Amino acid sequence: MGDLLARHRLLATARDALLVRPDVDLSGIPAHVAASWRRSLACGVDPDVVTGRYHADLDVGSRLVRCARPVLEQLTEQTAGVPVCVVLTDDRARLLLRLDTTTAIGRAADGSNFAEGFGYDESAVGTNGVGTVLESGRSVYIVGAEHFVEQLQPYACAGAPVRDPFTGRIEGVLDVSCRAEHSSPILHSLVRSAAARIQDALLRDRDAGQQALFDLYTRVDARTRRAVLAVGPRTVLANTMLQTLLEPGDLAAVAEHARFVMLRGADSDDRLDLPSGVQVRLRSRTVTVGGSVAGLVAVVAVLHEAGGGATRRTVSRCSVPTPSSTSPAWRAAWATAAEAVRAGAPVLAGGEPGTGRRRLLVDLNRVVHGPGGVLEVEATDTAADTAARLLHPLGRSGPSPLVVLRDIDRWDGDVFSQLVAAVRENGARFAATAAVPDGSALLTRFRCSVTLPPLRNRSGDLPSLVTDLLAELGPGRDVRLSAEALRTLARYAWPGNVGELRDALEAAVRRRPVGIVEAADLPEFCQSAPRGALRPVDQAERDMIVGALRVSGGNRVAAAAALGVARSTLYRKIAQYGITG
Repeated sequence: MGDLLARHRLLATARDALLVRPDVDLSGIPAHVAASWRRSLACGVDPDVVTGRYHADLDVGSRLVRCARPVLEQLTEQTAGVPVCVVLTDDRARLLLRLDTTTAIGRAADGSNFAEGFGYDESAVGTNGVGTVLESGRSVYIVGAEHFVEQLQPYACAGAPVRDPFTGRIEGVLDVSCRAEHSSPILHSLVRSAAARIQDALLRDRDAGQQALFDLYTRVDARTRRAVLAVGPRTVLANTMLQTLLEPGDLAAVAEHARFVMLRGADSDDRLDLPSGVQVRLRSRTVTVGGSVAGLVAVVAVLHEAGGGATRRTVSRCSVPTPSSTSPAWRAAWATAAEAVRAGAPVLAGGEPGTGRRRLLVDLNRVVHGPGGVLEVEATDTAADTAARLLHPLGRSGPSPLVVLRDIDRWDGDVFSQLVAAVRENGARFAATAAVPDGSALLTRFRCSVTLPPLRNRSGDLPSLVTDLLAELGPGRDVRLSAEALRTLARYAWPGNVGELRDALEAAVRRRPVGIVEAADLPEFCQSAPRGALRPVDQAERDMIVGALRVSGGNRVAAAAALGVARSTLYRKIAQYGITG
């Protein structure tokens, strides 16, 4: 008993000191508890009472609840001799299900808002067996005065993350709570074991797409001794052979390429030049369920080691320098387009807006035929105007000019034919850009087409792209990104691709014309990673929140006050928009 009282006094004294001096030394306090206390203080958590917010829109019939309920019922039976609450939350610390072994412990939990529908995230409730699990990513055992909020200190709780066995992402938290005098470290072991059983249930209850992808991956892996890769929208699986065969940078490049090509919905056989200089063969099979692509499974074989002899590069045959991109898809598109440009054959560059379709054609023409000699034509240009522009100022000296017909997927077929005829009559070459190429009649006018990968599928190129764009935006100036600013950019999905990246950097350079660009200098939209597309009204709200957090120096309490919203609302919006700054 004396040890328990001494322990309680140590914790209480340390917590009181922290509330007075945030930088106080917390020696003697468990590291995970001290870290949680500091996070709770920084978030403005009320140290006296629980202020968790109620959420009326929870999915209490979700797959997670369905798979977890039998485990929670079994755990309740195992602890029937002790007054405990067994709780399941979602990945935002909101209680989805609670089972009690006694009515008394249930009433006590209700008094602390530890009930279905309420949130127990650390930023609102402080150190606890739910929110602290989500913050730390691991199981915790919090007893008595280790809770940051005084109202919770009579209790003990053990919590463990429940991860999706396929993606590794935390789907929720399993927690067992009771009075501190009834607690035992055994609760921690029980919770971890029960969380593992829920994960097993999730493994057996995957959706049809994940199940089909996993089944094909296991079948292919069982039949071959080679390297096998499986890629889905949120999943990457690599067997031991592949992980030992390729270094991490090459493995990431292969996975990004696979995620890009799987959208074609067809099997493929590609040869890829990887960042290290290794060349591999990727033979992939697409997995479809109900007409939609669930992913692909590929067998990977090394064709040439780095520095182990000449690799089969189309680019080298036409003496065009290889681009610095780490993306195999980009390098392949460059190589294919280079041959066409060198031969004077029409080439179509497809891909999402902002991926660099026009830039690819212009750069290749410069590399092959020298600077200048490029004329860009829009759908609104007439054949007569185009012919006149071909005569002047490009003239007839040097190689024939390259006419780039922009966004031809938006053109009328007759206009396209007239412009192509005008280009050919004036002895010029032509190329075009479009959205992802389809089977339209316009494609018959091109001997080859390439599709450029979006920026989200070439994340390895982000540092070099940033460097090149900053050099263009601030010529002659020393403008660089801090490590945190680069990480902020890497977390964003870039739906507008390289064009959107340029806009973001241009705005940052206006704020910081020279020197090191910090994360706070980046536009507001870069500070978030939302789970889906945002409406304009959502974008405006997100930008207001980021702006308030910037002005308050990251103090969420002050930001909530400035915005005129409750702290719980601000925390929910921060999570909803994936705000990282």
